[in-house]
Amino acid sequence: MATYQPTFGNTTIPTELILKSWAKMTWDFGKKESYFNKFMGHGRYSIIQIQEDLSRGKGTSIEVSLLMPLNGAGVIEDNQLENNEEKMNYRSCTVYLSRIRNAVRLKGRFEEQKTQEKMRTDMRKVLSAWLARYFDLSIFAVLTGTQPPFANLAGAELPYTIEPPTADRMLFAGTATSEAGITTSDVFDTTLIGKARRMAQEDELTAVQPIRIDGRETYVMVIDPYQARDLRQDPKWLEAQEHANIRGEKNPIFSGAMGIYEGVVIHECLRVPRTQTGSGGATVGHALFLGAQACILAEGTPPR
Repeated sequence: MATYQPTFGNTTIPTELILKSWAKMTWDFGKKESYFNKFMGHGRYSIIQIQEDLSRGKGTSIEVSLLMPLNGAGVIEDNQLENNEEKMNYRSCTVYLSRIRNAVRLKGRFEEQKTQEKMRTDMRKVLSAWLARYFDLSIFAVLTGTQPPFANLAGAELPYTIEPPTADRMLFAGTATSEAGITTSDVFDTTLIGKARRMAQEDELTAVQPIRIDGRETYVMVIDPYQARDLRQDPKWLEAQEHANIRGEKNPIFSGAMGIYEGVVIHECLRVPRTQTGSGGATVGHALFLGAQACILAEGTPPR
């Protein structure tokens, strides 16, 4: 009869599992720490709509459909409906995948021995923080048409295309009629917020779709700290905040907001692009007015 010979040894985790876990933690923490995380979701009423279709299959692009409202008069009384049906109109947005990588390097184990710092833990922290900043600056760059302030961008390629917004998607503070005409006296105020909302809803069929929260239609504006300073000096803004109550709102869109004006939730963010492109080199803050599906974030293969 064969005898049982126990095998003794230490249980270890395969290296590839450790690396996958480390990568996932870095990715998840990076998205969580992104300023735009509160605006991300999988539904078509999310400001940043996450598409994960390509994470489950092959491909380098994804089509996101936008269904336009019907505009026909219909058929009255007993008139024939057949052959008088209305055509549905779809518009689409193509999102292309690319790959982005970054890394830090440690000299070796003995180098780690020299310090009390947990260098490998710090590696994940700084890479996660870099990823969160990368998310934010990239989203701002694509939506505003400005170059992101990455340190090594000169001569380098970006994994996405930056195109300036068309004239029908731009508004200017004060009396300015162009970006180059903005002066230091053209400041951000409630007039601009109201004008942006009316512009978004000017044409019912092509309107910027609002976010629906508890039955209410809401938009979001993300503004620069200097724009926020000027807004706080506007008497109309101060008066509106006396009667507004968003502190008890549980939806993430209200979290950390400055306040709300005419159904537009105002957020302040340090990463709003700021350029010296006004009159005489005046500083211009490129604020965003956002509705549903303002941006698509597509994810491909899991991070490694």
